[in-house]
Amino acid sequence: MSSLIVTGAAILSLLGLAALIVLWPTLVIRHVIAPLSPGVLFRVQTRQRLLALTIDDGPSGVGSDALLDLLGELGVPATFFLIGSNLRRNPQFARRAVAEGHQLGNHLWVDSRSALLPRREFLRQCDGTERRIRRCAAPLMPALHWLRPGGGWFHPPLLAWAAALHYRLVLGSIFPWDTFQPPAWFLRWFILANAHPGGILVLHDTPELSRQTLATLRQVVPELKQQGYRFVDLDTLSGPAGPGWSC
Repeated sequence: MSSLIVTGAAILSLLGLAALIVLWPTLVIRHVIAPLSPGVLFRVQTRQRLLALTIDDGPSGVGSDALLDLLGELGVPATFFLIGSNLRRNPQFARRAVAEGHQLGNHLWVDSRSALLPRREFLRQCDGTERRIRRCAAPLMPALHWLRPGGGWFHPPLLAWAAALHYRLVLGSIFPWDTFQPPAWFLRWFILANAHPGGILVLHDTPELSRQTLATLRQVVPELKQQGYRFVDLDTLSGPAGPGWSC
């Protein structure tokens, strides 16, 4: 009988941990993962109600232009982590995004797990993506120093490879599982429940997900603003010293 009680308690503990990770992962990220990875920006410690909106995998095509239209209406800056090969879909996107006050980041050349790339290929993709972004943004000259690894995985050598190209890795603290295309009510609840001062929200801009991202932002941004949150880009969030600031 006692063994059954112990087993039941263990199962309940595991279920509780799983629920915490799925429903409130920001707590795990802020208090466990981030302190163990000081070279990666997950969030910023601040009492100010600041949030950074980041959008991965673009440009998706017309969906990306619709995002810029909506962000303009909402008065919200974003940091777009662009995939180099995807700029073929909408070469003008980079220039328009910078002109409208948004920030650009490097998401490498293809959508794959960056942590699995050998050093030479990682550097090739990082440099190729930066060149493509700069060419598409010209004559504007965006500052490029934030890099988000594909799949969200990294290892210590990858941090050094990125630093050699003057990049710092950034992941985030609010991941609403949007790539799994959950219902709209879940996305809204998750973002509002996990929002916190200094948080970094991660959404996606792909042909499959751009409409979902539009609908999510249209719903949650006004609610977050009502709660006193203000949206800023990553440079502003990370402090006056930019990407080298200790977070």
